[in-house]
Amino acid sequence: MNKNDIILSAKDIEVQFDLRGQILTAIRGVSLDIYRGESLAIVGESGSGKSVFTKTFNGLLDANGKITKGSLYYEGKDLAKYTTEKEWLQIRGKEIAMIMQEPMTSLNPLKTIGDQICEAIRMRDKSIPAQAAKKEAQMYLQEVGIDDPERRYKQYPHEFSGGMRQRVVIAIAIACRPEILICDEPTTALDVTIQAQILKVLKEMKKKYNLTIVFITHDLGVVANIADRIAVMYAGDIIEVGTSEDIFFDPKHPYTWALLSSMPQLGVKGTDLYSIPGNPPNLFTEIKGDAFAPRNPHALQIDFIKRPPYFEVSPSHKVRSWLMDPRAPKVDPPENIRRLKELKTVQV
Repeated sequence: MNKNDIILSAKDIEVQFDLRGQILTAIRGVSLDIYRGESLAIVGESGSGKSVFTKTFNGLLDANGKITKGSLYYEGKDLAKYTTEKEWLQIRGKEIAMIMQEPMTSLNPLKTIGDQICEAIRMRDKSIPAQAAKKEAQMYLQEVGIDDPERRYKQYPHEFSGGMRQRVVIAIAIACRPEILICDEPTTALDVTIQAQILKVLKEMKKKYNLTIVFITHDLGVVANIADRIAVMYAGDIIEVGTSEDIFFDPKHPYTWALLSSMPQLGVKGTDLYSIPGNPPNLFTEIKGDAFAPRNPHALQIDFIKRPPYFEVSPSHKVRSWLMDPRAPKVDPPENIRRLKELKTVQV
């Protein structure tokens, strides 16, 4: 990847929440470059900080949360320094849009679908005539796979199925013509067939509108066919990042091994699906060393003392793990992970 193609660059971002006088550090010094036109998946267990991290991109942190350290550069502007809603309204939707997991939280039940798409169009261009906005809105409905857009334009959210509502939310996001589209678990509540259809729509919209997509999920299997790169997140930190091929076929961090092993596709018939033992750390307390160490059967003594730096596996692949230190003992990944590398295929 060329550094000149970086569209958003996070450097040492820390996010803290003040919860009844207690400080919770949700994001612990995260650095990540996002490249123009790519599909980047951020994966990890629930509570790992995926959504909190991406909400810093468009000012959607809860009122009791704030960026306490670091920088977040987008098009030459440090978004980490934004403090007012007026500043964020120049970015949110127009430049960086977000699709949520549950579409009904994004849709107004009292307004027609057409009116809501037109609102997004006018947010982008206030001068557009009403009839032109209506025609454009119907075009977006058709593009995301909603038949009979003239009739559907006049309907309300409750008249659509869950999958169709998610298509509407995509249409609203696209109508703003953003540079970056954040998709926060957009297929979690949908069945497998509808999931595949929504992912197909997102791929088509990315290509048509030259979008940069950031896809948030706890399920690596979902992003196997959509992500160019994958960032693995644990306890508020990115512990491994690489191309999809790096992560699926040559993962290095024991947490990434565990996530891959949890995929149903790697399950063995007649045996329980693998689950990661133990619990994530308490983010109200200071974390020493590698946050995954207490759950890691391969943890070294230093893992409990000092946070590992990033070790470069290749120009596209880096890992925050002491196992990558030249002095560390050689540890092979589990058999099913080795089998993935040998097969060079993931069935999703």
